[in-house]
Amino acid sequence: MNIQIGDTVRFLSEKMEGKVTQIIDRNTVQVYVQEFGFEIPASLNDLVVIHSDIARTQASDKIQATTPISVKPADNVFLAIVPDNFNNLAASRYEFFLVNDTLQTCLYSAAFRNGEKYTGIAAGNCPPDSTVSIGQYTMKDIMDHIHAARIQAIFFQKGNTVPKTPVEAEIKINSVSLCKAGAYSRTRWFSQVALLRPLDKKEDIHLEEIDEQQLQEALATKKHIDQPAPAPAPKETVPSVIEIDLHSGTLLETTAGMERHDILEYQLDVFRKTMEKYKLRRGQKIVFIHGKGEGVLRQRILWELDTKYKRHQHQDASFKQYGYGATLVTIK
Repeated sequence: MNIQIGDTVRFLSEKMEGKVTQIIDRNTVQVYVQEFGFEIPASLNDLVVIHSDIARTQASDKIQATTPISVKPADNVFLAIVPDNFNNLAASRYEFFLVNDTLQTCLYSAAFRNGEKYTGIAAGNCPPDSTVSIGQYTMKDIMDHIHAARIQAIFFQKGNTVPKTPVEAEIKINSVSLCKAGAYSRTRWFSQVALLRPLDKKEDIHLEEIDEQQLQEALATKKHIDQPAPAPAPKETVPSVIEIDLHSGTLLETTAGMERHDILEYQLDVFRKTMEKYKLRRGQKIVFIHGKGEGVLRQRILWELDTKYKRHQHQDASFKQYGYGATLVTIK
């Protein structure tokens, strides 16, 4: 099937449409689904073109198995902050990434400043045009311990190279800005929206100064954040196999007034909270019941298992018991 980048396509297995944004491999492309606000991988066999811009030349835009997508780098390094719950930023966790948008390997070190004290967080290599995580933190972690992120980076390219000036920048972090939805945008590196800050500036890049009143208003939905932790509960007896039914009819009393995107995010939030709860319990088996077919919920769960939770094993659950509608995760 000849599909062009930018073509509007319809899924055969789902009632949704999207726009082709890039090639992944011989049989798979990336499709941006506006209804949900993110990109998902899709098989060419599951797509049909419903609109194509014929003004573009076939030689430049046809998807070929061996033709890579060329994206001109910005020749800069960025700090990216990605929330895992954009619908409730005050209660979200935030993952910090170094983004290397250059043609050279970035040798980096990252530290957080709390008052006048610096704490080293991560160091290593980030390949060209790629990202590396430097940690995930709650809003309380950020408020109590992270006043700024200091990044140092030098660049290396084996063989013929053009020397690139090392980068050192300190980016102030505050909770008020993180809670403002307008600060985030879509990027080509993440399926979720992200707050992106370039490091290669003459002056330190920072977010807005903290306003205590604004901060309290932004965190109004996150109650009891500073209350002491309750006494430990009695040790929970956990069955060897846990079943988590992600059908909306099971999770929600009613879906009245909810858009498909809202329902999907709620289902994914239950999945993530379950993974976080049991991620240290080695050998624990969890069956996520998501329904049959190649639906967007199943695809999103598999994508997160292959990226965020890739150290854990996953496979189709028992066909006899669940058909094609469940995924079995074994915690490693």
